[in-house]
Amino acid sequence: MKYLAFVGTEGAQPEHALEYMRREWPAYQEELDRRGGWRLGRELNHPPAPVTVRVRDGQTLVTDGPFAETKEFVAGFDLFEAADLGEAIKVESRSPVVRFCPFEIRSFDDVVLGPGVSAFAEGDDSAGTPYLLTVWAEAEPAQRLHDGAVSVEYDAWRQDLKGRGVLVLGGELAEPETATTLRLLEGELRTNDGPFLDADGFIAGIDVIRASDRQEAVSLAATHPLACYHAIEIEKFHTA
Repeated sequence: MKYLAFVGTEGAQPEHALEYMRREWPAYQEELDRRGGWRLGRELNHPPAPVTVRVRDGQTLVTDGPFAETKEFVAGFDLFEAADLGEAIKVESRSPVVRFCPFEIRSFDDVVLGPGVSAFAEGDDSAGTPYLLTVWAEAEPAQRLHDGAVSVEYDAWRQDLKGRGVLVLGGELAEPETATTLRLLEGELRTNDGPFLDADGFIAGIDVIRASDRQEAVSLAATHPLACYHAIEIEKFHTA
């Protein structure tokens, strides 16, 4: 099964945390290499500068800032394969990053992979700047997520972007109540049910696209089938 782990943070990490992560990461990477299996991960820009897109009555509404006004925010993600949730938790709990940042793990089995996913995983952005489109489901029209016609339109949208070389990856996540969050509390790594962000809505899916600039990313987000019902948050990935 494929799992996605959102990496959260409240802001810039203190120097001692960065030193620890740099020091411990090579050993963790060796452990991942020995384990084998498919995996990719990227971090988002910091400080974050998201925009949120909604389409209402045919009009594209763009607002600066995130959908969720919370202390914590998504700083990146890992996408990997594991036999089950128990193995997924074990893999992520070994990461040196989890000592300082919460990890939210959800299954992501219906992910669509574009032809540029390997380049994205390797940090090769010569084909265009990568942006994360996060689908934030708002409470009132949440039933639209399970509308058959919308799902068909959603899949067609992804396949069109994939054919144009724009889509890196995308898919709908398992329901938020299935999420498991890892946190280091009082020196002990603990798990709890549910997302790590305390927000009115929830993340229903993600799409990673390539665009020449933020305006093009906004234009692509405005064509997202769920933009008419929910909110699409756009954030740029960290690039070399």
